[in-house]
Amino acid sequence: MLEIMVVLAIIAGLFVLVRGGFRMVSKADLVEDATGLSAMIRRTSELAIEHGQMHRIVLDLDKEAYVVEVCEGATTIARNEAVTNDAVKKKDALDRGQLQLQTMPKDAFSAGDPAETERRAIALAAAHVADKDCVAVTDLTTGDASGRRWGRLLAASKGIKFKQIYTEHNDDPTTKGQVALYFWPTGSSEKADIELTDGDAVFSILVYGLTGRVELRDGALRDVNDHMLKNVMGDKDAARENTK
Repeated sequence: MLEIMVVLAIIAGLFVLVRGGFRMVSKADLVEDATGLSAMIRRTSELAIEHGQMHRIVLDLDKEAYVVEVCEGATTIARNEAVTNDAVKKKDALDRGQLQLQTMPKDAFSAGDPAETERRAIALAAAHVADKDCVAVTDLTTGDASGRRWGRLLAASKGIKFKQIYTEHNDDPTTKGQVALYFWPTGSSEKADIELTDGDAVFSILVYGLTGRVELRDGALRDVNDHMLKNVMGDKDAARENTK
């Protein structure tokens, strides 16, 4: 009986070692993706400062991918703002703006740039759509010597995926579709909590608003509001649902 118990203990110990080793290999993929995304977020913040333009990183939860974009136009962000402009709404707003322009002095809103004139016409319609245009960063000066888009795919084939993403301009966490995280030339950014998972473990990437600092944590936050609802003084603000 004693020998059987010893053998069972050895088998159990070997099982724990094998399972632990397998888990470390699996978790390594999650660590690699989380570290890579953290580095890309930091670089996006640097690009905004270097180029003096607002940048954003668009995270696609359906494709398990992300890409860096540079934005022109308005630097403000609307509450629950869509990542891409609605083409129909943009056309309707442009038509309304152009009709109103006909009643004003000729070239009153002309900016010498057709794109800027179009934006002013849309703004005149008070539609608040298409007031910024964002395109993928591809120029060589950003550090991508091949000129390819600044973007990557998560190791989805190994089970790595976005779990949920909290951003400051959205009332609810994003669990599907696309969401954007914005960075300004001043070095500040939106607060965010990006959770990556391999189906078991979770890593959280925290972005701090005032400084744009990025922190990588092993595990999910006990309460995401501990991060998302703190103001620049470190005090907790009122609940988000009371400030919509």
